[in-house]
Amino acid sequence: MDCCLRWEEAFRRTVSRVAAFAADAAVRRLEPRAVGVFWGADEPTHVARTRSAGAEACFLEWFLQDYVPPARTGPLLGEFADKADGLDPREEQLLFAMLRTPLRPFEIMEAPGPRGVPVKDLLGGAEGDVSPQGLPEGLIRSDVCIGRLIPVGPLWRPGIGLLQIPPGGGGELLAYLRAAYRFSRPGRHVSLEDYADGAAHLYQQFFMDRGREMGGRAHRTCRWLPFSLGRRRYVGADTARIRAVLDRQSGLERVEATESEMRYAWIDPLSGAIMGTVGIRGDELLAQAETEEDLARLAEFLETCLRGLLRRGDPDPATAPPEPSTREALPASGPPGQAFIRRVLERWPDLPHPLLSDATPSEISQSQPGREQVGQLLVEIERDMARQKRLGRAWADVGPLRERLRVPPPLPRGVADAGRGPATDRGGTSRTKR
Repeated sequence: MDCCLRWEEAFRRTVSRVAAFAADAAVRRLEPRAVGVFWGADEPTHVARTRSAGAEACFLEWFLQDYVPPARTGPLLGEFADKADGLDPREEQLLFAMLRTPLRPFEIMEAPGPRGVPVKDLLGGAEGDVSPQGLPEGLIRSDVCIGRLIPVGPLWRPGIGLLQIPPGGGGELLAYLRAAYRFSRPGRHVSLEDYADGAAHLYQQFFMDRGREMGGRAHRTCRWLPFSLGRRRYVGADTARIRAVLDRQSGLERVEATESEMRYAWIDPLSGAIMGTVGIRGDELLAQAETEEDLARLAEFLETCLRGLLRRGDPDPATAPPEPSTREALPASGPPGQAFIRRVLERWPDLPHPLLSDATPSEISQSQPGREQVGQLLVEIERDMARQKRLGRAWADVGPLRERLRVPPPLPRGVADAGRGPATDRGGTSRTKR
């Protein structure tokens, strides 16, 4: 569970960084044209009536991950990824997953439990377990949800927005997609899955036309607060009393203690994720959080529980943590995000992987059973890259990774079936069922 919380914290930071990118004036100028495509109407009054916190989250996710603005060659999230710097390994892996994960409908297979929520992709057939983090309350078996299932550690997690349709809506949704697929007359080589991945706004159109009448709802699965790393300094008169008071606070958890320094984590009571930190060294207390809203709440919490023991210190820009930077964009050699994907795949063999018990693929691939495990992960990445290439989006060749890790390519289906028994086709976004 602690591992899942660390991934949830990394997911929140990643979303906060994306929110800061979306708040940039150059990005916001591209929204008006996207509004008409997503909401299916150009009248501002109609759009205003339709929007809610959950619907707005679905729009922002589509706007950044699926919409291709005029004169652009790919989604805006790829542009962010190519320039993003200062990401930790978990944030990098999550951004990599967000770039290659399509919007899909999935059905709840069992009622939510302590080990996650079993789901099935209605288009590709992939099965897996979804973390309770981000899922709305009250889900029941056969509910249909529309969203992205981002791998966060050993589980999936819903992306930024989620559409929920009551049981019985899955068949009507698929019929709606197939009807749009026939009306558009795509080339014969375009599958229904690829067509839906390239026209993700159709899910929103179905939700507006039929989903809401059936009792469907739009949900925001995470906070949308721009990343703004900040800190506040305080000076205390009685360090021993300050430590005693902080030790009694249920919202704080001591994470490090030495003779000269003590650090606490400020915990979100609902999710259990770390929202900020408090450090004490000598007579100085330092509060730090990653968004302005969290920093203000943490400061209010400290000033309330330590009333009379603290006074606000002067800001010290010289020692403040550096703001997350963005690297200069490299000359375009492909769709946005391609440079980032290549960087991630270059480092992938040496990064701890949660499905390998946090060992690195390089370590695991030293044995034959380990190479088979790594081979399964590479097959999933290859399928994602093949889909990205078909859609004209950022992708990279996984072949060099196989050579580097000495993992042979998968056998043709007929040969593999003869040696391993019946195979199950899990579709383009496959993931081993747990």
